[in-house]
Amino acid sequence: MELLYELMKQMEQTETIGELRVCHYELARRLRLVLQWERIELLSHIVSEAHEVLMQRAFQLAEEETLRAAVGIRPRKWCWYVMGSLGRREPTIWTDQDNGILFECGGHEEKECYEFVRHMAAVGTNYLYEIGYPYCPGYVMATNKRWGQSLADWENQIKTYIRDRLPNDIRFLFIAIDMRPIYGDSQLVIDRRQALFDWIHREPQLLQQMGEHVMFPTVPLGWFHNVQIERWGAYSGAIHMKHGGYVQIVNALKWLSCFANISAATTLERWNEITKQALLPLELVKEAKEALSIYYYVRLKYATEAGSDRDYVLWRTLEANERKWLKKAMRTAKKMQRFVARQAGGK
Repeated sequence: MELLYELMKQMEQTETIGELRVCHYELARRLRLVLQWERIELLSHIVSEAHEVLMQRAFQLAEEETLRAAVGIRPRKWCWYVMGSLGRREPTIWTDQDNGILFECGGHEEKECYEFVRHMAAVGTNYLYEIGYPYCPGYVMATNKRWGQSLADWENQIKTYIRDRLPNDIRFLFIAIDMRPIYGDSQLVIDRRQALFDWIHREPQLLQQMGEHVMFPTVPLGWFHNVQIERWGAYSGAIHMKHGGYVQIVNALKWLSCFANISAATTLERWNEITKQALLPLELVKEAKEALSIYYYVRLKYATEAGSDRDYVLWRTLEANERKWLKKAMRTAKKMQRFVARQAGGK
């Protein structure tokens, strides 16, 4: 583990984007040397921390460049935040961008503040791309006004999602639930995340629709525990690791957090609070945590190369014990979906 901690110290001392890119690739190399199932919880913490150091340094450089360019006015309060696996503190080495910027300023300065934020967002997301974070295919990035905006605009937008409850609105709410501050005024994002959970918690019909969202995608495991791999195309014989049960468990825990107004951003924090409040049967609580560890280990082990296909793993390349673990994890994912379906239907 010392190899990884030493590398993080180097990351903090970098001066250029080029140096950060080298550190990112070195992180992948060193991780392969220490990756073991017995260490997976500690490794997940270290990998998440390493990503934070890389991104914080990139965002700092983006802020400095924007100040040098003298574009607009820097808001009196602002914060970069991350979502997705980065927000939940469970990223693999090669993860794409899921980020945003939230800011607050006086009404008479809003136009100039937007100019500053949009310039910084363009520079920051480009820097992340250069050091090894692919652009988000769904455009969940600070360069998208949906994810880079003033506090007032953000609140109006979220309330529109809650009111209209269209399919995309539900999807955007599930994305926003993961928002976690990474650089800037952290409290700004923490407070808004709490408000988001408060608003959702008070809407029974919305909770029911969000529960229905958890039922998709279908876990690729048949009645006789046969894994339904891709049959055609470029990924023939492969399984999509995120859609193979992982995202279903993550979304089930998100739904339970909304149901109980647990405003934590990370999956582990949600799991801890859900366990404390006995929102899941004890057996399922244990199975969910084990399943998440299995998915993370396999994703971390096999997603070693950057690229659009990094979420796909050929089923035949998995070791026999890994295939056994994954089948068990998929059964747990199905149980979680059924549990949420019953709870959401009750609402």
